Amino acid sequence: MSFLDRTLASLSKKEEIIPFIEEALIKNNTWPEEYPVKVYNKERIFDGMFHPSSDSELGDYQLFYKFHPNFHNLLEAENISPSTKLTFQIGSALHAVIQSMLVHLGFSNLEDVEVKFINKERMISGTVDILRLRLPNDKEFLIDIKSTSKAPKEAPYNYAMQLRIYQDNCPGAPDRMALLYISKTHPHTFYEIVVEKDDKLLNELYERWDRVKVAIRTNDTNDLKRCCGDKGEKRYLGCPAKHICKFYNG
Repeated sequence: MSFLDRTLASLSKKEEIIPFIEEALIKNNTWPEEYPVKVYNKERIFDGMFHPSSDSELGDYQLFYKFHPNFHNLLEAENISPSTKLTFQIGSALHAVIQSMLVHLGFSNLEDVEVKFINKERMISGTVDILRLRLPNDKEFLIDIKSTSKAPKEAPYNYAMQLRIYQDNCPGAPDRMALLYISKTHPHTFYEIVVEKDDKLLNELYERWDRVKVAIRTNDTNDLKRCCGDKGEKRYLGCPAKHICKFYNG
Protein backbone atom coordinates (compact mmCIF):
# COMPACT_ATOMS: atom_id res chain seq x y z
CA MET A 1 0.00 0.00 0.00
CA SER A 2 1.44 3.38 -1.01
CA PHE A 3 1.70 6.29 1.39
CA LEU A 4 -1.13 8.05 -0.49
CA ASP A 5 -3.34 4.95 -0.27
CA ARG A 6 -2.51 4.58 3.44
CA THR A 7 -3.31 8.25 4.06
CA LEU A 8 -6.65 7.94 2.28
CA ALA A 9 -7.40 4.78 4.30
CA SER A 10 -6.57 6.65 7.52
CA LEU A 11 -8.89 9.48 6.55
CA SER A 12 -11.70 7.07 5.71
CA LYS A 13 -11.28 5.45 9.13
CA LYS A 14 -11.13 8.89 10.77
CA GLU A 15 -7.83 8.02 12.42
CA GLU A 16 -6.53 10.87 14.56
CA ILE A 17 -3.02 9.74 15.46
CA ILE A 18 -1.53 7.51 12.77
CA PRO A 19 -1.54 10.03 9.88
CA PHE A 20 0.72 12.33 11.92
CA ILE A 21 3.09 9.49 12.85
CA GLU A 22 3.34 8.25 9.27
CA GLU A 23 3.90 11.77 7.95
CA ALA A 24 6.69 12.26 10.48
CA LEU A 25 8.27 8.95 9.45
CA ILE A 26 8.20 10.01 5.80
CA LYS A 27 9.68 13.45 6.44
CA ASN A 28 12.27 12.51 9.06
CA ASN A 29 15.72 11.94 7.58
CA THR A 30 17.78 12.63 10.67
CA TRP A 31 17.74 9.33 12.50
CA PRO A 32 20.67 9.09 14.90
CA GLU A 33 23.43 6.69 13.94
CA GLU A 34 22.86 4.98 17.26
CA TYR A 35 20.28 5.33 20.03
CA PRO A 36 19.44 3.21 23.08
CA VAL A 37 16.27 1.15 23.39
CA LYS A 38 15.43 0.28 27.00
CA VAL A 39 13.27 -2.81 27.36
CA TYR A 40 10.87 -2.87 30.34
CA ASN A 41 9.48 -6.06 31.84
CA LYS A 42 6.63 -4.94 34.06
CA GLU A 43 3.84 -6.24 36.27
CA ARG A 44 4.91 -9.88 36.18
CA ILE A 45 5.73 -10.03 39.93
CA PHE A 46 2.89 -10.20 42.45
CA ASP A 47 2.96 -7.16 44.72
CA GLY A 48 -0.46 -7.32 46.35
CA MET A 49 -1.84 -4.47 44.23
CA PHE A 50 -4.57 -4.47 41.59
CA HIS A 51 -3.01 -4.01 38.15
CA PRO A 52 -4.99 -2.46 35.28
CA SER A 53 -3.31 -4.76 32.76
CA SER A 54 -4.18 -8.03 34.48
CA ASP A 55 -7.02 -7.62 37.00
CA SER A 56 -9.77 -5.70 35.21
CA GLU A 57 -11.64 -8.72 33.87
CA LEU A 58 -11.04 -11.23 36.67
CA GLY A 59 -14.13 -12.27 38.59
CA ASP A 60 -14.78 -11.77 42.30
CA TYR A 61 -13.67 -15.18 43.51
CA GLN A 62 -10.59 -15.40 41.32
CA LEU A 63 -9.49 -12.04 42.72
CA PHE A 64 -10.33 -13.19 46.25
CA TYR A 65 -8.13 -16.26 45.98
CA LYS A 66 -5.40 -14.33 44.19
CA PHE A 67 -5.10 -11.62 46.84
CA HIS A 68 -5.99 -13.51 50.02
CA PRO A 69 -2.75 -14.24 51.92
CA ASN A 70 -4.00 -17.72 52.90
CA PHE A 71 -4.71 -18.76 49.31
CA HIS A 72 -2.35 -16.84 47.03
CA ASN A 73 0.46 -19.39 47.30
CA LEU A 74 -1.99 -22.22 46.56
CA LEU A 75 -2.85 -20.97 43.07
CA GLU A 76 -1.76 -23.09 40.14
CA ALA A 77 1.52 -21.79 38.79
CA GLU A 78 1.34 -20.22 35.35
CA ASN A 79 2.90 -22.60 32.83
CA ILE A 80 4.92 -20.35 30.55
CA SER A 81 6.70 -22.13 27.72
CA PRO A 82 10.10 -20.97 26.38
CA SER A 83 8.31 -19.83 23.22
CA THR A 84 5.85 -17.72 25.23
CA LYS A 85 8.67 -16.20 27.28
CA LEU A 86 10.42 -15.25 24.06
CA THR A 87 7.17 -13.78 22.74
CA PHE A 88 6.92 -11.61 25.88
CA GLN A 89 10.49 -10.37 25.35
CA ILE A 90 9.95 -9.59 21.68
CA GLY A 91 6.71 -7.77 22.51
CA SER A 92 8.49 -5.74 25.21
CA ALA A 93 11.31 -4.90 22.79
CA LEU A 94 8.84 -3.79 20.12
CA HIS A 95 7.13 -1.57 22.71
CA ALA A 96 10.48 0.01 23.53
CA VAL A 97 11.31 0.64 19.88
CA ILE A 98 7.97 2.39 19.30
CA GLN A 99 8.35 4.45 22.49
CA SER A 100 11.86 5.53 21.52
CA MET A 101 10.73 6.34 17.98
CA LEU A 102 7.84 8.51 19.20
CA VAL A 103 10.20 10.40 21.51
CA HIS A 104 12.69 10.89 18.65
CA LEU A 105 9.93 12.17 16.37
CA GLY A 106 8.83 14.70 18.98
CA PHE A 107 5.45 13.21 19.90
CA SER A 108 6.46 12.59 23.52
CA ASN A 109 9.41 12.88 25.90
CA LEU A 110 11.21 10.48 28.19
CA GLU A 111 9.42 11.81 31.29
CA ASP A 112 6.08 10.71 29.81
CA VAL A 113 7.23 7.19 28.86
CA GLU A 114 6.84 4.20 31.23
CA VAL A 115 5.21 6.35 33.91
CA LYS A 116 4.63 4.45 37.14
CA PHE A 117 1.78 5.27 39.51
CA ILE A 118 0.44 3.97 42.82
CA ASN A 119 -2.93 4.66 44.41
CA LYS A 120 -2.60 3.21 47.91
CA GLU A 121 -6.19 4.01 48.86
CA ARG A 122 -7.60 2.00 45.95
CA MET A 123 -4.72 -0.50 46.10
CA ILE A 124 -3.89 0.04 42.42
CA SER A 125 -0.52 0.32 40.73
CA GLY A 126 0.64 0.25 37.15
CA THR A 127 2.88 1.65 34.46
CA VAL A 128 1.61 3.74 31.55
CA ASP A 129 3.29 3.21 28.18
CA ILE A 130 2.94 6.86 27.12
CA LEU A 131 1.23 9.22 29.52
CA ARG A 132 1.10 12.09 27.05
CA LEU A 133 1.31 11.88 23.25
CA ARG A 134 1.26 15.37 21.70
CA LEU A 135 0.07 15.81 18.11
CA PRO A 136 0.86 18.75 15.83
CA ASN A 137 -2.80 19.84 16.04
CA ASP A 138 -2.36 20.26 19.84
CA LYS A 139 -4.48 17.21 20.70
CA GLU A 140 -3.09 14.99 23.45
CA PHE A 141 -3.66 11.29 24.12
CA LEU A 142 -2.80 8.78 26.82
CA ILE A 143 -1.45 5.80 24.88
CA ASP A 144 -1.15 2.09 25.49
CA ILE A 145 0.91 0.23 22.89
CA LYS A 146 -0.09 -3.24 21.79
CA SER A 147 1.89 -5.48 19.45
CA THR A 148 -0.39 -7.79 17.52
CA SER A 149 -0.73 -10.24 14.65
CA LYS A 150 -4.24 -8.98 13.91
CA ALA A 151 -5.74 -5.83 15.37
CA PRO A 152 -9.34 -6.04 16.63
CA LYS A 153 -12.04 -3.82 15.16
CA GLU A 154 -12.97 -2.46 18.57
CA ALA A 155 -11.21 -2.20 21.91
CA PRO A 156 -11.41 -5.39 24.01
CA TYR A 157 -12.98 -4.78 27.41
CA ASN A 158 -9.78 -5.38 29.38
CA TYR A 159 -7.68 -3.11 27.15
CA ALA A 160 -10.27 -0.32 27.29
CA MET A 161 -10.52 -0.60 31.08
CA GLN A 162 -6.74 -0.60 31.36
CA LEU A 163 -6.64 2.82 29.71
CA ARG A 164 -9.55 4.16 31.76
CA ILE A 165 -7.87 3.13 35.01
CA TYR A 166 -4.62 4.77 33.93
CA GLN A 167 -6.42 7.98 33.02
CA ASP A 168 -8.39 8.03 36.28
CA ASN A 169 -5.37 7.42 38.52
CA CYS A 170 -2.73 9.62 36.89
CA PRO A 171 -3.27 13.28 37.83
CA GLY A 172 -3.00 15.59 34.84
CA ALA A 173 -3.41 12.80 32.29
CA PRO A 174 -5.04 13.80 28.98
CA ASP A 175 -8.79 13.29 28.73
CA ARG A 176 -8.38 11.37 25.49
CA MET A 177 -7.06 7.81 25.32
CA ALA A 178 -6.11 5.40 22.56
CA LEU A 179 -4.74 1.94 21.90
CA LEU A 180 -1.89 2.09 19.42
CA TYR A 181 -1.41 -1.28 17.75
CA ILE A 182 1.71 -2.21 15.79
CA SER A 183 1.76 -5.27 13.58
CA LYS A 184 4.41 -7.80 14.64
CA THR A 185 5.07 -8.96 11.10
CA HIS A 186 5.93 -7.15 7.90
CA PRO A 187 4.51 -4.75 6.92
CA HIS A 188 4.69 -3.21 10.40
CA THR A 189 1.42 -1.33 10.15
CA PHE A 190 -0.06 0.94 12.82
CA TYR A 191 -3.69 0.70 13.93
CA GLU A 192 -5.43 2.93 16.44
CA ILE A 193 -8.56 2.59 18.52
CA VAL A 194 -9.72 5.61 20.49
CA VAL A 195 -11.21 4.67 23.88
CA GLU A 196 -13.87 6.87 25.43
CA LYS A 197 -14.37 7.49 29.13
CA ASP A 198 -17.02 5.33 30.79
CA ASP A 199 -17.58 6.20 34.44
CA LYS A 200 -20.27 3.53 34.81
CA LEU A 201 -17.93 0.68 33.82
CA LEU A 202 -15.09 2.19 35.82
CA ASN A 203 -17.21 2.45 38.98
CA GLU A 204 -18.46 -1.12 38.51
CA LEU A 205 -14.85 -2.30 38.40
CA TYR A 206 -13.88 -0.31 41.49
CA GLU A 207 -16.92 -1.75 43.30
CA ARG A 208 -15.81 -5.28 42.39
CA TRP A 209 -12.32 -4.64 43.72
CA ASP A 210 -13.81 -3.08 46.87
CA ARG A 211 -16.01 -6.17 47.43
CA VAL A 212 -12.93 -8.35 47.21
CA LYS A 213 -10.96 -6.21 49.65
CA VAL A 214 -13.83 -6.33 52.18
CA ALA A 215 -14.18 -10.10 51.74
CA ILE A 216 -10.47 -10.59 52.40
CA ARG A 217 -10.47 -8.27 55.39
CA THR A 218 -13.53 -9.93 56.98
CA ASN A 219 -12.84 -13.42 55.61
CA ASP A 220 -16.48 -13.45 54.44
CA THR A 221 -17.32 -14.20 50.80
CA ASN A 222 -21.11 -13.86 51.04
CA ASP A 223 -21.19 -10.62 49.06
CA LEU A 224 -18.92 -11.88 46.26
CA LYS A 225 -20.38 -12.77 42.88
CA ARG A 226 -19.69 -16.17 41.41
CA CYS A 227 -17.31 -16.11 38.45
CA CYS A 228 -17.82 -19.44 36.69
CA GLY A 229 -20.66 -21.78 35.96
CA ASP A 230 -20.03 -25.06 34.16
CA LYS A 231 -16.61 -26.71 34.36
CA GLY A 232 -16.43 -26.63 30.59
CA GLU A 233 -16.37 -22.83 30.51
CA LYS A 234 -13.22 -21.15 29.23
CA ARG A 235 -13.10 -18.96 32.34
CA TYR A 236 -13.12 -22.04 34.61
CA LEU A 237 -10.55 -23.95 32.58
CA GLY A 238 -8.13 -21.03 32.71
CA CYS A 239 -8.65 -20.16 36.37
CA PRO A 240 -5.61 -20.83 38.59
CA ALA A 241 -7.90 -21.14 41.63
CA LYS A 242 -10.27 -23.81 40.28
CA HIS A 243 -8.72 -26.56 42.42
CA ILE A 244 -9.37 -24.59 45.65
CA CYS A 245 -12.56 -22.69 44.75
CA LYS A 246 -15.37 -23.50 47.15
CA PHE A 247 -17.89 -24.03 44.33
CA TYR A 248 -15.96 -26.95 42.87
CA ASN A 249 -14.20 -28.39 45.87
CA GLY A 250 -16.92 -28.52 48.52
